Amino acid sequence: MKSRKFFTYLLSFVLVSLLSFSVQAAEPIRIGFIEPLSGPIASVGLEGLDAIRLAADRVNARGGVLGGRMIEIVPLDNAMKAEKTTQQVKKAIDMGLRFISQGIGSNHALNIIKTLNKHNKRNPDKAIVYFNHSAVTPAFTNEMCSFWHFRFDADANMKISALVTQIGKNPKIKKLYTLNQNYAYGKAVQAAVNRYLKELAPNVELVGDDLMIPFGKVQDFTPYVAKVAASKADAVLTGNWGPDFIRFAKAVAAAGLDVDFYSIYAGIPTSVKGYGEETGIKLRIKQITESHINDEDRAEVKAINAASLKKHKRTWYSDRYRIMIEMFAAALDKAGTDDPVAVAYALEGMTIPGPHGDTIVMRAENHQIAMPMVVSSIDPNAPIKFVYGGETFGIGWKTDGWVSTAENTLPTTCKMKRPPKP
Repeated sequence: MKSRKFFTYLLSFVLVSLLSFSVQAAEPIRIGFIEPLSGPIASVGLEGLDAIRLAADRVNARGGVLGGRMIEIVPLDNAMKAEKTTQQVKKAIDMGLRFISQGIGSNHALNIIKTLNKHNKRNPDKAIVYFNHSAVTPAFTNEMCSFWHFRFDADANMKISALVTQIGKNPKIKKLYTLNQNYAYGKAVQAAVNRYLKELAPNVELVGDDLMIPFGKVQDFTPYVAKVAASKADAVLTGNWGPDFIRFAKAVAAAGLDVDFYSIYAGIPTSVKGYGEETGIKLRIKQITESHINDEDRAEVKAINAASLKKHKRTWYSDRYRIMIEMFAAALDKAGTDDPVAVAYALEGMTIPGPHGDTIVMRAENHQIAMPMVVSSIDPNAPIKFVYGGETFGIGWKTDGWVSTAENTLPTTCKMKRPPKP
């Protein structure tokens, strides 16, 4: 009788253990996505949400991570308000999330970094790692670097140095005007333009340098267009994004100014839709990105573009979302656990194949991704055209020039403090 009871207890224990293991194995690994999902910048945030979910879907379709666990994206709306970003970080903590991602607005990124530095120091058993997909203020991977922060986008210095290099190669450009948004990111772009123009294109004169109120508050760009005209600039370089880019570009084009328009974020899908074919062609708009869909070497980009067209009826743009999720998945499997500290250590120094035989690297010393970047121009003859909302526009992107990972790996002042390895 005793042996039968013991066997029954043993069987029950085994069944409960197996059930517990099964539940744990099936539990998704969640990333809180803190972005403006309402308000005037919502279209940019919602496109980002679509992109990160699409990237996660592709990993999940392959069987997920850690033996079958899925990656789940949890949307957290900050309405483009810095105080709401802090609130959403605290909500993520309360929800038990161990990973968050954000990128729209460097002021929001700064809030997250500061909040997590304090939280993780006080609560090491509930640490959270932050994946930055687009906030490109250089300080975040230099003097303000944090073990808990990883940036999967090139910083402003990397982007501007690449753009200025291309500007210096254009013999028609002798004078440059720059307009940027008056907050941390825009000021970083402004500083980078001034620095790299002297270093990389000393033959080009900076004839105008202005900051403006950001985030869609400026409706009339006539005063800035007048400054461009008065400066007799041959080209404009702007870090503006969203409505601030759309309105500026359309105003310059409407004024009939013959300038080349260099940008960081002209390719954001809602922006291309906003300024349209005529403005894009007239200004010969150029962008700096990690890839574009007309590059023949990027089979992965073409595949996810096809998925984006099918699901969202929109051209794929931010390939850094795919890179970020692929690296995250690889780090989980390398660590063999979803422990944030272990995953962070697994990410350090991680490499994945990049375009044209180059390599994409997550630098261990400052958690800044180093990757090839491409400058491309709007072209009505591009083989693959831009699509938005199921509508095919008469423009696409063509390559002007690549910057290699080695060329794009800039010195860092980061002195990172690390927690003990698990």
